[in-house]
Amino acid sequence: MLLDAVRSHGATTRTELAAWCGLPRSSVSLRVRELLGAGLLVELGGMEPTGGRRAGRVGFPPGTGVVLAIELGSTHARWRLADFAAAPLIDGGSPIVISSGAEEVLGPIERDVRQALDRLGLPIEAVRSCAVGFPGPVNFADGRVAGPPHMAGWDQAPVPALLSKWVQGPIVVDNDVNVMAWGEYDAKWRQEGTHDLLFIKHGTGIGCGIIANGQIYRGHDGTAGEVGHICVTDVEQKVMCSCGSDNCLEVVASGGAIVKKLKAQNYQVETAGDVSRLVVQGDLVAMSLVRDAGKALGAVMSGIVSFFNPAAIVMGGSLGALEISLLAGMREATYAQATMFSTRHLRIVPSYLGPEAGLHGATLLALDLAYDAAIELVDERGR
Repeated sequence: MLLDAVRSHGATTRTELAAWCGLPRSSVSLRVRELLGAGLLVELGGMEPTGGRRAGRVGFPPGTGVVLAIELGSTHARWRLADFAAAPLIDGGSPIVISSGAEEVLGPIERDVRQALDRLGLPIEAVRSCAVGFPGPVNFADGRVAGPPHMAGWDQAPVPALLSKWVQGPIVVDNDVNVMAWGEYDAKWRQEGTHDLLFIKHGTGIGCGIIANGQIYRGHDGTAGEVGHICVTDVEQKVMCSCGSDNCLEVVASGGAIVKKLKAQNYQVETAGDVSRLVVQGDLVAMSLVRDAGKALGAVMSGIVSFFNPAAIVMGGSLGALEISLLAGMREATYAQATMFSTRHLRIVPSYLGPEAGLHGATLLALDLAYDAAIELVDERGR
């Protein structure tokens, strides 16, 4: 808790830490002394007057270490090295073909991260932890990818084991939309006191991350939020989904589905990003298709809103920020079909962080791992 408070607020005094954490100052002073002894915090200059004794500030020492955040998508890989205060040090990325498999995708990331560490003058051992957002179902307990459609090279891939060949610290792998939801929650909603929200990634596919009572909710088997495979009832003709069912939201309203519909009308489009550009340019056909997709998404989300009663639905992904088409259609259907009481205070808004949500969320998850490992070290030294 203290390390996270220093991360959130920067260098600070023991009195301020006690106020932020709701702990007695004596308890804070004891724990800070242990963290100082373990080299995880240092006394800093810039003494601040408190009316009595002048209070010393504590913060992270230079060279504490770095954490590695990785965000994988269908066509891109992005990564970030950040310090213990979550400040980005170096970002990198490159185009990928996710279906090529785990080793083909992760190998170039290792090369690029090693080169970045060399530029920072740090050894590979400086990476204290790593978090990965993966665009498909993941067994959160062991980090194995669980049967992703169209990605046979990843099925049951032991991602933590592959990364541990060069990352010595703890490693966590989660579904990418969970990671995005966590980054978005930390950057905006936590400070507002909003602790129940849904984050929709609307791009090539459709996924949902759930923040319930200020925590990521993954469900019993880690598959909570698979809204892309909920059936859409108001569809003229059957469309089979890769999961074997008909008229799943993903084959009706995703960016991939819209690309197919536009191609059938002789549009030269390949990705959800291409669709987004057409909408921004004012193409009426693309705008109509995206608005219809928003209505289909809103119809599905209306039942979830009535059940879960979130304070907000945050829209991310390639199409998530399209206010006049996707969000307009979604708002229309959601507010019309969900219960009145569940929508009284509901906000449906674009992502605050936009494309940065995934890397920020992965950085936070990696920091949690690094802090846990640090505290275990402190406890071992105490014993």
